[in-house]
Amino acid sequence: MNSFRIRLTLLFGGLSLVAGLAITLYIGQAASARMSAAGGEALLGIGKTAANALGETLREREREIVLISQRPLFVQRDFDDAEIRRALEQAKRTYRHYAWMGVADADGIVRVEADGLLEGERVGQRGWFVGGRAGPFIGDVHDAVLLAKKIAAPNPGEPLRFVDFAAPIHDGQGRLRGVVATHAHWSWAGDVLRAALPDRAADAGIEAFVLNARNEVIYPYEAVGKVAVPAALPGNGGFAAVDWGDGETYLTGRAAVRSAATTDLGWQVVVRQPTSKALAPVAELQRTLLLLGGIAAVLFMFAAYRLATAFSQPVEALAATAQRIAQGDEETPLTVRSDIREVRGLADSLRGMTAQLLGRRRELQEINATLEHKVQERTEELAAANRALEKLARSDALTGLANRLAANERLHGEFLRMQRSGRSYAVLLMDVDFFKRVNDTHGHEAGDLVLRHVAALAAAAARGTDFVARFGGEEFLAVLPETDLAGALVVAEKIRAAVADGEAPVVGRVTLSVGVAIAGSADANEDAAVNRADANLYRAKAEGRNRVVGDEAGTA
Repeated sequence: MNSFRIRLTLLFGGLSLVAGLAITLYIGQAASARMSAAGGEALLGIGKTAANALGETLREREREIVLISQRPLFVQRDFDDAEIRRALEQAKRTYRHYAWMGVADADGIVRVEADGLLEGERVGQRGWFVGGRAGPFIGDVHDAVLLAKKIAAPNPGEPLRFVDFAAPIHDGQGRLRGVVATHAHWSWAGDVLRAALPDRAADAGIEAFVLNARNEVIYPYEAVGKVAVPAALPGNGGFAAVDWGDGETYLTGRAAVRSAATTDLGWQVVVRQPTSKALAPVAELQRTLLLLGGIAAVLFMFAAYRLATAFSQPVEALAATAQRIAQGDEETPLTVRSDIREVRGLADSLRGMTAQLLGRRRELQEINATLEHKVQERTEELAAANRALEKLARSDALTGLANRLAANERLHGEFLRMQRSGRSYAVLLMDVDFFKRVNDTHGHEAGDLVLRHVAALAAAAARGTDFVARFGGEEFLAVLPETDLAGALVVAEKIRAAVADGEAPVVGRVTLSVGVAIAGSADANEDAAVNRADANLYRAKAEGRNRVVGDEAGTA
């Protein structure tokens, strides 16, 4: 009974809150464990369904190409026979994802095909021909080579990618006559995965990926090279909560693509869902329990408050006196009439504390003056740190060159200076040739070494007044102040030659294609010269790479 009203109120409220939190945590953990298991099983089921469908599709396509290779029409007749062409056209129409179907003779020359796109082409070095000579063959996903300029990609914004199916054609004596093959649009994987995913999968955050044998994403295209697959994936046929390195933990299921096909490509289907969405019902349940616990705590605290009111009057009187002293009435006596021991002790303590506070006020004023000086020093240190951070924000962490933000600022500044002075400047846009092949062949770490190598050579070959930046990916940009086309071509050739003559780590020799443009007074903004340089870069690529292409201001 000898206690304060607020203490009793908090005691009751605290006990009810602790009990509510304990119940909420227990129920939340139990529900989370069950929902995680159920969600993981569901994701694994989706992955197995998609993996089985992919495997069955591979088997069906292989069986179809094998049956074509064994038809008497292909075994006995000359490849120039019109019936063979009609048979290929009919077979190609049976599956809407077939992009090309044809027959190459034993020497690797395409003799007949469904659409007449590659007849006469030599394909002896193509993987499908080499593999198809030995037996039924399925090729992994790859970019189009011969057909890239002859067939439009089914999905805008994506390159043309194929999965090859091939089988040998033997005559009656078992001699190899040729290889029949088809290229299937890789977009068929999208049909399979969309069929396996549940309705509103996107709203639930459910994503499915197809990985190759090297654990690289090969579907969907927008994730290729952008989604890093973690090393700690669950085993085949399992699921687990996995950190994907993007600040989110995902429930992840993994299923291997198995089929009765001759070739095992080592594909896997990985399905993931953010745990925040998978366990959203648990979070909602916990919020409801917390709300109910809060309401119960309020009710308990109200009851305790009313009960303690009868015992708290002396404390309230003492608090009112202390408030007047705090407002400046330092002469108010701290007296209270009460039989409660704690109250009398508090009054004695407050009287002693008041005397000490008056004495320390002067000390605090002196301390405040010192603190203001220290605050000013810390403010200056913070400003210096901010300037250092701003510099870091304009540097490329990989190469040490200026980044795209700094490049855009420099371009804008040069454009304004040209408008004032009338003196033009040059823009060089440089791209490492076949950089994707470097990453695919040697890995991204080797690719990073190549980028550092090229950046160092470009910076060293440029003039002291020139500005060199990494503009994005394997692309670099240089700004040459007060430089005409002849001077810009000299600098560009110097940079190109330095890279071509150098020896990059791991991969050896690499080359650059360079587009050069001169900014002119007719340009509407600083992007005009960059766009012309980009167009010239593509010309350099089209003309064979490892070269410099440039033009005057205002021309393209």
